[in-house]
Amino acid sequence: MRKLLYMILATFVAVAIAVAEEKKDDKKIAISAPIDTTQVTWLPYDQGLKLAKETGKHILVDFTAKWCGYCKKMEKDVFSKPEVIKYMNSYYVSIKVDGDSPKELNIDGYKITEQNLARAEYRVTGYPTFWFLKPTGDRIAPASGYRPLDTFLDLLYFVKDDLYEKMNLNDYIKNGGRKQKN
Repeated sequence: MRKLLYMILATFVAVAIAVAEEKKDDKKIAISAPIDTTQVTWLPYDQGLKLAKETGKHILVDFTAKWCGYCKKMEKDVFSKPEVIKYMNSYYVSIKVDGDSPKELNIDGYKITEQNLARAEYRVTGYPTFWFLKPTGDRIAPASGYRPLDTFLDLLYFVKDDLYEKMNLNDYIKNGGRKQKN
């Protein structure tokens, strides 16, 4: 009987170790998974906040509306470009919030609709509005309105490199933005 118990216990321990190793391998695979270069990976607000904390990536929140012409123009002219897709998927957690949506989010037990998040929490008055956040979820700054490709890329580099702590965006742009010589 004792032998049987030891065998069952040994089997249980072996299975537990194998499962733990498999989970560890899954994490390695997820971390080293190739970056999607075909489209920006947009997440809901609540999921994006969690992922940013886990990965240490800055957050870009795109407040949008289905009827918004400039939002559609951003999708077509900016978010569809390979350099934007690759940069955002590599260095940002990208979140899309529909400012008209009644969809409920659960942010660590705090429930709020996308519409109320946009209007009450972020005070969005026009679309598109982009909010940049630190990986902790702390707010950095908003950028409102349509942004052409080069201007938007400058914004992405400016925030990702924490340059907002050293200079203002206008000076960064005047000095050549992401293309400036160091």
